[in-house]
Amino acid sequence: MDNFMQMTKKLGHRPELLRLAALDATYDDALGGNLVLAPVGMSEPGKRILDAGTADGTWLRGVRSKQSAQHDYYGSDIEGELFPENADGITYFAHSFKDPWPEKYHGIFDLVHIRGSMAGSAPEGPALVIKNLLPLLKPGSWVQLMEMNGSSPPKNGPAMTDFAKMAIEMFTFIGAGDFANDNARLLKEAGFQNVQERRVLVNLGKMAKPELHDVSIHGVTGPIVPLTSVARTNASCSFTHEQLDALPGRVKDELEIQGGQIEAIIAFGQKE
Repeated sequence: MDNFMQMTKKLGHRPELLRLAALDATYDDALGGNLVLAPVGMSEPGKRILDAGTADGTWLRGVRSKQSAQHDYYGSDIEGELFPENADGITYFAHSFKDPWPEKYHGIFDLVHIRGSMAGSAPEGPALVIKNLLPLLKPGSWVQLMEMNGSSPPKNGPAMTDFAKMAIEMFTFIGAGDFANDNARLLKEAGFQNVQERRVLVNLGKMAKPELHDVSIHGVTGPIVPLTSVARTNASCSFTHEQLDALPGRVKDELEIQGGQIEAIIAFGQKE
């Protein structure tokens, strides 16, 4: 994913943070505002919640805004430059989820959350990332993973279908694999108990609520250009460079005119 990271840095952090906020609003609507599906017991105060790959903490602030009880919120990201200048009561720290976690965070969390970041587990893949989350949790606590299903997406128009095909080719090429569909299995293999999986359809563009029309398109189409830059390095990519050049515009036009859907897969499991 080096090409992806380099291009997003070149474009600047603000566009990516705006895209993540747009995607968050789209997901929030699809989930009916229920951002925590794992049965953590958020009505009881004093939970400690870690969002790994948090960027600027958008998910954490969204969760906090919906709670009546007080909790402690932590956000980690490999890019500490993404953290907001005003932490606003959230503890941020720079860390790659591919590395062992600092011992001071072992055994203290009631929920560890990762969303939309598992592609960053390449080239090793997500199995070790998931296994390394276990020491962070208290006994009986939960991990929740949420990713977009690229390998078996809902039926869409030709542009979105090509986008999904390009994405799964690229994720296979870099070594991340079909992580969205694999996360539940990987949780079980890592030793988590009571593993569950939920699948949620997310409406985009013309199919979304009017107030989410533009937001939903921006949230999904924002990373296409960096992703196509990675796809270009794949010798077995089934798309020509000309087709990759045209893909971002095709997807945007299709979503504006006829809309589309993605499927979000949420997997969660409990530490014994």
